[in-house]
Amino acid sequence: MEEVRTAAKLSPFESIRLLSRHGLGEAGNCPIINENVFVLLTWWQMQHSEMPNPTPTGRDEKMLWQKEAEISSVRISKVRQQLRRVVVDDEDDSYTPHYVAIGPYHRSRSSPWIEKTKKRCTSFLQSLSEEHTEGGLTGVMEKLEPLARECYPSGDGFGDMTPEKSSSMLLHDTCYLLLFFVDYVSGNRAPPALADDDERPVSRNTLVRDTVFLVENQIPLLLLQGIHERVTGSTTSVLDYIAMPIQELLQQQLFISRKPRPLPPTCSHLLHLVHAYFRPSLLPTERTAMCGRVVTGRWRRAAEYRSYANVRLMRWDFQDDVESSVLDVQLERGTLWIPRLRVDSNTWTILRNLMALEEKAHRRPVTAYCLFMSQLACTAEDVQLLRRAGIVDHFLGNDEQLSKDFAGLCKGVVMDVHDLDRNYLKPLWHQLEKRCHSRVQRFMGWFRHGQNWEITAAFLLALIVIACQVTQTFYAVARGGH
Repeated sequence: MEEVRTAAKLSPFESIRLLSRHGLGEAGNCPIINENVFVLLTWWQMQHSEMPNPTPTGRDEKMLWQKEAEISSVRISKVRQQLRRVVVDDEDDSYTPHYVAIGPYHRSRSSPWIEKTKKRCTSFLQSLSEEHTEGGLTGVMEKLEPLARECYPSGDGFGDMTPEKSSSMLLHDTCYLLLFFVDYVSGNRAPPALADDDERPVSRNTLVRDTVFLVENQIPLLLLQGIHERVTGSTTSVLDYIAMPIQELLQQQLFISRKPRPLPPTCSHLLHLVHAYFRPSLLPTERTAMCGRVVTGRWRRAAEYRSYANVRLMRWDFQDDVESSVLDVQLERGTLWIPRLRVDSNTWTILRNLMALEEKAHRRPVTAYCLFMSQLACTAEDVQLLRRAGIVDHFLGNDEQLSKDFAGLCKGVVMDVHDLDRNYLKPLWHQLEKRCHSRVQRFMGWFRHGQNWEITAAFLLALIVIACQVTQTFYAVARGGH
């Protein structure tokens, strides 16, 4: 471990050469340990790396977003108490698993039948690994367990667990996750069902919620990589098998478009992989960066933007051949284009956990988007307006309940909205605010949306009367002159 810490402070070439001297970087020498030493080396190098320029511009902008995927939340931390206190009802806790506990934080909440399923998954992968590797999975997790502890702050969550007990827990969790995403086949043997229990039938959506979208319910991907190499007998990346199912999950829930994404350069766990796909395609430019030092205020309601800024709210539909996400909000002339947000039982859980993941990141696009939507749709009138425009699609009882959910989405969330590097929607706020202060736009918005039809009809009738009087006066003066 000390050699890896020393190498993390060197350049990439010098670090590899130093590790090779100690037998940790030679090709073909214990490839599983080499893979995880490299992951740990990368993590320590990122911890000592400098943060990006706060106001990047030009072609470097896209590279900084890719670098952000490497920096964001490498460690698996617990959620702040201020965020957890927002949820009063334990059944609706957005940060706690319902059935499947992964990792050390919620190991006491795992259902007994889920633990039995984990053991069956481990037994199945043990038999597969013995076909390619002598000894199968024996001893592999004991070697990876110290590296896994480094991914949790000060070993948080493990408590007084012995290395043997924590290795067993991590092995069962890893095998369960691998069979959740990877289709391993061995002759006529079928993998065990992950929710096959007559007494406690659980939908796959619930299992996905617990295993993918909870920030505290994660284990490092280096564990999945190590077991995957033993099972397959090759050094192929486990992300090649997991990334596509994750993309399909997000596409089904309308979070991203259907265009396939490349693998992220670095990710530490499954939720980190999900976050890599939540990236706005429209990044701040040099022209919009001029508002970086200007104070930014609170977003207005949807009804206010329509009435005071004369803005049309329209749904932005994804194109299959364009890489887009739900974060791609843009203003074109007088139309505010917003991708459709489908609200179901998992929507708030996904967004809250992504915001919690971003708290230690330099860029916070999901948090900026949630602040925008929570203030845009904070009343039933706003939700009704967005629903009629096709921007919000929900299956709740009424719009009033959804507006309360939107209003409480960002309770306890803290973010510097004045920082353009964190709040990618800051230029949009200033464009809308400028329209709200324009007398012409305010009058047009008031005329089109601010009054009922009786007042509008009376106003038009008054204009007709005035036009007639002006015309009559003109012709009277013209005849008198003649």
